Amino acid sequence: MITAKLTASGFINDNDVTNFAKGFIQREEVLSQLLIQDFSWDAMNAHRARVGVIQLVNQEVLSQGTNEEIMVPAVPDKNGQVIQTIFSDCDKQRDIDDMEDQPSPKTKVKHASWKSMIVNDKAKLRRSKKLKDGLELPTKKETYSYGLSAATDDKNYQTLFEELEYFWSFMTVPQTSALAEPPIRERTAEIYRTHAKLFLGWMLDARLQESIIGLASSVTDADTTYTAVKSQSQSFLTSRAKNSNPKKEMWRRVNDRCELEDKLLTTDEREQQLKQQVSLVDIFPDASTQSAACVLEYILWLRSYRDISSNYEANILRGLIKLVKFRFASVLSNYGSGNKSTKNLTPLDDLAIVKELRRLHRDAGQKAKKSQRSSQEGKKWLEWEEYLQVIEMLKKDLMHKIMEYEHCSSNESIDVRKEKKLKKDIATTFQHYLILSFFASVPDRQRTFRELELGRSFLRVDSVQNADGKASGGVWYIKHTADDYKTGSTYGERPPLPISQSLTPFIDDFLQRWRPALLTESNPSSSFLFLQPKTGNPLTSNSIYQIVSRCCYKYKQKKTNPHLLRDMIVTHIRKNSDASEKELEALALFMGHSVSMQRESYDRRTLEQKIEPAIQMMQQITIPQKNNTVNEFNQ
Repeated sequence: MITAKLTASGFINDNDVTNFAKGFIQREEVLSQLLIQDFSWDAMNAHRARVGVIQLVNQEVLSQGTNEEIMVPAVPDKNGQVIQTIFSDCDKQRDIDDMEDQPSPKTKVKHASWKSMIVNDKAKLRRSKKLKDGLELPTKKETYSYGLSAATDDKNYQTLFEELEYFWSFMTVPQTSALAEPPIRERTAEIYRTHAKLFLGWMLDARLQESIIGLASSVTDADTTYTAVKSQSQSFLTSRAKNSNPKKEMWRRVNDRCELEDKLLTTDEREQQLKQQVSLVDIFPDASTQSAACVLEYILWLRSYRDISSNYEANILRGLIKLVKFRFASVLSNYGSGNKSTKNLTPLDDLAIVKELRRLHRDAGQKAKKSQRSSQEGKKWLEWEEYLQVIEMLKKDLMHKIMEYEHCSSNESIDVRKEKKLKKDIATTFQHYLILSFFASVPDRQRTFRELELGRSFLRVDSVQNADGKASGGVWYIKHTADDYKTGSTYGERPPLPISQSLTPFIDDFLQRWRPALLTESNPSSSFLFLQPKTGNPLTSNSIYQIVSRCCYKYKQKKTNPHLLRDMIVTHIRKNSDASEKELEALALFMGHSVSMQRESYDRRTLEQKIEPAIQMMQQITIPQKNNTVNEFNQ
C-alpha cells in the first residue's frame, strides 16, 4: 500500500525515493510533514512511509561500503539531554529500544527492573522482617495479607460474609428508610468493602489461625502491643476502655450469645461454630463511644506495624464509618428514626460512635495536609515535557513494529499463528500509545479511559469547524453522564471532551486494523475501546497503572502513576504559563474538580516557586523608585 502511494505521488523507483529523502535524514519529522502537506497523504501512512524511507536510505549507504556516518534523529537520554546516535557497519542492526537506552553505540546501560524500583520506603519496610523498635513480623504472604478473603474465609465466617453482602446493598442500592443515605458508586463501595474486610480480618486474626477458645480467660501477646502507644496518645477511651481488650471481649460476647447445646463438641468443633456465628453485633455491641475502641486498636496497630500514612488512615476510617452506620441502621429503623438531625444527613450521624470516628477521621485528614508524602517523588515525577517525550518515543517504537510487520508480511510467507502474534503485539503497543496520548489530551482520571465504550462514551464527529469557520477532519471525543466520572454528582453531565485531532488517524487505524487482534472467542464483540490482550476483557485500574508506569520507566526511568499525570499538568501550567484565574477555573472544570482542589491537591510547586511571581512583581514596582531616588540625589 505504501509503495503504491509512493508511485502515485510520482516517485519512479527506490533510487528516486532515497535521493529525495537524503536531505531530511537528520530531520525526519519534516519528511512526514511534506508527505502530508505537499502530497496530501494521511498522517498514519505518512509516518509509516517516513520510517521505511529512512531505513531504506540507511541501508543503501551502508550497502555501498562507505565510511560516511549516518546521523539519526536526536533522542533525549535518561537525563533529558539530547544526544546523537551514529549508525555504522558495526551497529546497524541495533534497534530503536537499544538506541534509546544507550548513550553511545559501544556502551550499553542496563537499568534496574521496573519491579525493583520501590518508590515508597514504608512499603519496603513493611515487607522486611525487622521493623522499628526491634519488632519482627513474619513476611509470609498469608500473614502480610491479613484481611478476610472470600476464597478461604467465607465458610469459616459465614454470618460475617452474609452481613458484608447486605453491606454492599446498603451502600449501592437506593433505600426507602428515613435513615438512608444516597447510594455511592460501586468503585467507592468496593474500596469501603475492602477496608471492612481488612479490619474484620485483623479483629478475627483470620490469617494467624490462633485458638479462640482461651480468649475468654487470657490475653494474647498481640493484645498488649499498644500499651506504650496508648499512653502517649490523647485517646477518647475511658480508663476502663483503655484497660480492656476488644478482641477478647468480642469472643466473650460471641460465646455468651451462642449457647452451644452439644457439650460433647471437640475444641475444633466449638471454634468452628463460634467463627460461623461471629457478627458485627459482637464487634460493635452498642452505639456508645466505647464501642469504637476496636477501631482505635486497629489504627494503632496499623501505625505501629505498617507505618501507614495519615492519608491512608483517613481513607480507612471513611470505610469503617460506613460499616458502623450499616451496623446500626437496622436497629434505628426498628425503633424509629427519632428526631431528625438538623446538622447531619441522617440520625446515624448523631450516634456517639460515628461522631468519635468522624473526629478521628478529621484529625487524620489534618495531619495528612501537613505531613510529607510517603513516597519519594523524585522516583515518580516527570516534567510535562519529559512525559511528552515518552509518548514520542513510544510512537517511534510503534511505527517501527508496524513497518517490520508490513515488511515481513509482504516479503515472507509467515504462518497464521506468527501473524496473529505479531498483530496482537502491535495492537498492545498501539493501545499503550493511545492511552498515554489520551492522558496528554484530556488529563482525566484513569477510570475515564478504561471505561470508554464505542458508541456510548467514545464518539466520533466526521467534521468540525476551526476557529476561522472552515471545516476540518473528524475528531473523537469523550461524552460523560453524571454516573461516568467521580465528581458527577457535583458537576452533572459533562460537555464533550475532545481528543486531539492529530490522534484521529491513529484511532481510526487502531480500530480498523489492530484492535480486532485483541478480541477473543469468549468476548468477540466487546464495546470497550481498550482491552486486555490475554482475555479480551476491559482494562482494570491496575492495567492502566501498569501501562503508564512501565512506559514511563522504560523511557525515563521514572515510576509515574496515572493520577500523578493530573498533578503534572496542573503544576506545569501554573509554573510555566501566565494563565488567568478564568483559564485556571476552566481547567479545573475540564478536569472535573474545583479550583480549591486544584490549588490544594494538584499543584505540586514548592513554596519558593509559588511566591516567585510576587517577588518579581515587587522588584518591578520598587526598583524604578530606587533608581529615581538615586538620580535625584546625584543631581
